[in-house]
Formats: sequence, structure tokens, C-alpha cells
Amino acid sequence: MEYIKEEKVKSIELTKENVYVLLDFDKTITTYDSLDSWGVAGMAADEGCEAEVSKLYEKYRPIEIDYNISYEEKYRIMEEWYNACMNLYYKYHLNKYKLQEAVKNSRLIFRKGAKEFLQYTYENDIPVIILSAGVGSVIREFLKEKKCFFDNIFLISNTFIYDENGNAFKLENSLIHTMNKTVEGHLKGKRKEEFDKRPYRLLFGDTIEDINMTPKKDLEKTIKVGFLDKELENLSAYREKFDIVLTKEDTTFDNVRKIIKI
Repeated sequence: MEYIKEEKVKSIELTKENVYVLLDFDKTITTYDSLDSWGVAGMAADEGCEAEVSKLYEKYRPIEIDYNISYEEKYRIMEEWYNACMNLYYKYHLNKYKLQEAVKNSRLIFRKGAKEFLQYTYENDIPVIILSAGVGSVIREFLKEKKCFFDNIFLISNTFIYDENGNAFKLENSLIHTMNKTVEGHLKGKRKEEFDKRPYRLLFGDTIEDINMTPKKDLEKTIKVGFLDKELENLSAYREKFDIVLTKEDTTFDNVRKIIKI
């Protein structure tokens, strides 16, 4: 099904010159049933890591998509989850060389139309920010493997620094999790100027928190697209927060491009 706030969508005329794109990665660029970037990272570590990361997912994912929990409580729990995953990667020696193989052999799958959408933005000089609370090291390798890590893409995510043996031991920047995803503070200099000169945003996410990628002051100039593949009990909350909500078999980038002409 498609749920569209017609008045909001029609009030903003997007062009190739006036818009930039904000994209979540896991379960937005990729399908709902894809292995996520955390799981792929677990494949690049010593035996035992993948299983422990999976257990953490089973424990914390239901909390991530529970909108009856207070913001403060969810913030604390998400930070707890993400730090626990990072500590496992360090404990089990996640390795950058194994990571390349893990990405090649993993079940990471583009959402329908996602690769073509990225190609379209590149061909039409539309800047893209991929802002992910996932593992940036995996995302970069995946996009390179699929030959679509284009020059117009700026990646903000949890990216590892490696030691002399190629083992991860810390992050390039501070930890990004579900509750603190925002472009503010990450764009600087000429890169920031490139985005600032474009007044409108097209935002894609699969959780309500993805809306926080853009500052509150800019929400009226942002068309927000939400993919809701499962958990349809959250539909009313998604319809309140997103301008376009796509559910079940309609959660494709192709359908977004039919609704929004750029």
C-alpha cells in the first residue's frame, strides 16, 4: 500500500538542482530480509563473533522498533547495544581483509530499484548522504563491490581503524546509533557548502528515528519516505511522521520515483 500526504508532497517541487538525498542503509537501501551490515561484520571476525552479534540483534531489535518506549530509555538501550557489538568485534579480531571476503559472500541484497536510483543520482549530479548506524566499513565495500560507490555519495557511518595486522581496534569518529543519527557536525567545508546550497531534501528510512537525519528546522523542506515492510501495527505512527509510507510489496525505490518526479 501507498500512503501519501498529498498536500505536503505537491507543495515541494523537487528538481535535480535543488535537492539532495539522505539515505539510511540497512533495510532501506537493502531489503528487509537482508543480512545487515553488523551481521556481515561478524563474518569477518574470529569464530564465535557472528553468533554473539546475532544474539544481541535478537535481544535489542524488538526494542529498536518499539515506539511505546520513551526516547530517553531507548537512547540508553541503543547505545548499550551498539557498544556491545563494537566490543565483540574488537574481542574477536574483526579483520579488514576478511571483511572484503565477507561482503562478497554475504546475503546483502539491494532493495528493488535502489542501485538504479543511486546510478540516477550520480548521472544527474544529485548529492547523496548515506547516514547509517550500521558498519560503514561494510557499506563502503558493498557499494564498491556493486560498482556504485559514486563520487556524489558521502558516507557517514561507523567506520573502523585497523592496526598493523589489519584488525579493527577503534572507530574513526564517535559511535553512531539509531537514536543519534544526524548530519549536523559531519558536514564541513566545501562539502557542507555543496549541500547547503540545495534547499530541499529527499529522505529515506525504515525506522521513525531515521527522520532525525535532518534537523527539525529543515523538516518542512524535506520529503520523508518510510519503508514499512513488517510490523504493520506501527503504521499509524509511520503515517504521522513520514510524508510517504510504503508497505509490504510496494516498498521499492521504483514506486518512490513514480510518486516523486525529479
